[in-house]
Amino acid sequence: MFGNKKTVVYRSKDQEDWIEAKRLLEEAGIDFTHAATEEVPVSGCGAKLDPRKFANSEKKEVPKTVYRIEVVNADKDCAAEVLDGKVLPVRSYGLGIQ
Repeated sequence: MFGNKKTVVYRSKDQEDWIEAKRLLEEAGIDFTHAATEEVPVSGCGAKLDPRKFANSEKKEVPKTVYRIEVVNADKDCAAEVLDGKVLPVRSYGLGIQ
């Protein structure tokens, strides 16, 4: 999988749905890489303040972790077929990763 171009086939903030997507891809025998990273807010000047805290001061905490799954470009269509309709729709589908 290393050295090949990859495509993001799943991206969400829902951890349970991410686990289900990984399970579906494993059952189909598709190799993938996955990551759970914290979303970095755009706040300018390198500020450490998160503007989401101020906008939602009386509401609950906004989820910051983004869960993603990438597959090799050759497996992109097969992975999309496996995940289609079974997990949340991916709005950023087809984002190429070098």
